[in-house]
Amino acid sequence: MKEKFKKVLEVVSDILLVLILILAIVITVMTFTSKNSDVGVGNVFGYTPFTIQSDSMKPTFETGDMIISKEVDNVNELKIGDVITYTTVLTDSEGRSIRGNNTHRIIDIVYNKDGTINNFVTKGDAIDMEDTVPVTPDSVLGMQVNSGYDEDGELKSGLKIAGLGGALAYLQTQQGFMIFIIIPLALFFIWQIYK
Repeated sequence: MKEKFKKVLEVVSDILLVLILILAIVITVMTFTSKNSDVGVGNVFGYTPFTIQSDSMKPTFETGDMIISKEVDNVNELKIGDVITYTTVLTDSEGRSIRGNNTHRIIDIVYNKDGTINNFVTKGDAIDMEDTVPVTPDSVLGMQVNSGYDEDGELKSGLKIAGLGGALAYLQTQQGFMIFIIIPLALFFIWQIYK
């Protein structure tokens, strides 16, 4: 019985080690790609997790949810109903203007005379009025995977993981990375050497 428990413990520790290694690699890649990015947003194979910071998209997203967005290679492929994350000027709690990211749904597309996109009109699902600042094509960071309308004309909620955004944001801090990645990895390597 003791031998069986020891084997189970070894398998569980190996699985945890692999999961922590994968998480460490993903966070490291995102950190390095964000430093090389013009807009400071990292990605893994063209996909970026974004943390929802407000309730403006309720009930589709809650504060702290994580959505997965894909880089937009061609803004002409975006359509009404898609959820996009874009850079914009936001007002913080003290009334100062700061540059940040916002995630809202496209409700209209304004075209130039030559047929190119001039801007996107966006709105939060929980807000009754459209955003006052139109979104230019060059400010779009990504489109949420599987958002938009389905075949029946119903809005899809897209790819999201409830509540994981806050945890991911903490893991990307120095303290979070140290506590939940570096220290566990060191302990697992010591455990592996001991075995």
